[in-house]
Amino acid sequence: MRIAVIPALNPRYRAFRLKRAERSPSRYRSLTLPTRRIVLSAAFAFCAMVMIAKEATAQGVTGDSFVASESCPAFQSIRKGTNPGEVSTVQGIQYEIIDVNGNDPTHYRIRMPEARPQERWVAMECGSLASASSVQLSESPYGDPRGANALAEALGGPSGKAAATAPSEATDQQSPSGTYVLAANWHPAFCELRPRSRDCRSGGMEDGFKLHGLWPQPRNNEYCDVSRRDIAADQRGQWRDLPEPQITMATEQALAKAMPGMVADLHKHEWIKHGTCYEADAEEYFTDSLALVEKLNASPVGKLFRSNRGRELTSEEVRAVFDDAFGRGAGKRVLVDCNDDDGRSIINELQVNLEGEITPESDLGDLILNASTSPPGCRSGIVDRSGSQ
Repeated sequence: MRIAVIPALNPRYRAFRLKRAERSPSRYRSLTLPTRRIVLSAAFAFCAMVMIAKEATAQGVTGDSFVASESCPAFQSIRKGTNPGEVSTVQGIQYEIIDVNGNDPTHYRIRMPEARPQERWVAMECGSLASASSVQLSESPYGDPRGANALAEALGGPSGKAAATAPSEATDQQSPSGTYVLAANWHPAFCELRPRSRDCRSGGMEDGFKLHGLWPQPRNNEYCDVSRRDIAADQRGQWRDLPEPQITMATEQALAKAMPGMVADLHKHEWIKHGTCYEADAEEYFTDSLALVEKLNASPVGKLFRSNRGRELTSEEVRAVFDDAFGRGAGKRVLVDCNDDDGRSIINELQVNLEGEITPESDLGDLILNASTSPPGCRSGIVDRSGSQ
């Protein structure tokens, strides 16, 4: 049986939310006493439902979102000030909130999928909570969950069917903006931290950048017209259960070389999560993605990495080569992502902002220069060699 649930929030963070609501004159104190009772009753009722619905997380239900208003360091430890990979938030990007630090909190603990480790602490002043969409529910078999309406309406959030839409539910709103991020992975660095991955038995390919993905923006533009079942399988990491993208044999062979993770079904994940929002079929999505990576590898940027294997590069050096290769200002549209490997900072991938219509004939420099700027990412990292270092 399916029941309506709210996000399974950390108890400390749930208490923080209730305290925050009590302090808000416009949201809580202005409510009449009967309405307050409805709010509290509904809240406790749904907290009980969360305990019963053990599969809620597996269905893709997440907590509140933190929207970064600027680039801020994302710490693994607030007290120690450690930040493996020197990761920062990206302005305008939403992150899932997991926890807060104590009863009088100063930081949110958020999940950053591209960071290692993923769970990081950021200062509250670095951004804001998303709107009342935090009170969102899985679809109810009863059509109109009265408790959900009472809670959502009282706090100014969506009600009825609007409140019964899970954050991870498929959307048919494909990206109209023409803005993207090309994630180009340095494969040996990936394999350094995941040596048991099926695509890492050779220690990683160091002949150039490999395709991680092409991501329509904004960041939460994901899973367009995708079934709940496939979303749940993808978010559980059960990628082999996802449907095969419909591509030609020639594209499949080219993709196998450019995306080593294909043997671990990475292509299925990238298509379901990002490609479905690309406003094209799978063949065009992967053909365009392959063309972008090929152009990046053929540029001075690819040469820089191939000629500096085993050496350290700064983000300033990487960005300067982008300027030389694609025009002044191109480097400001590139984020250098690093991972920590037992005290070594290694460059994991480049995330390149793009804007415009992408075709195999598109000029990569024009796409980059049309895009918005990006934080630099880590200060420096080693261009890892193949094999364990």
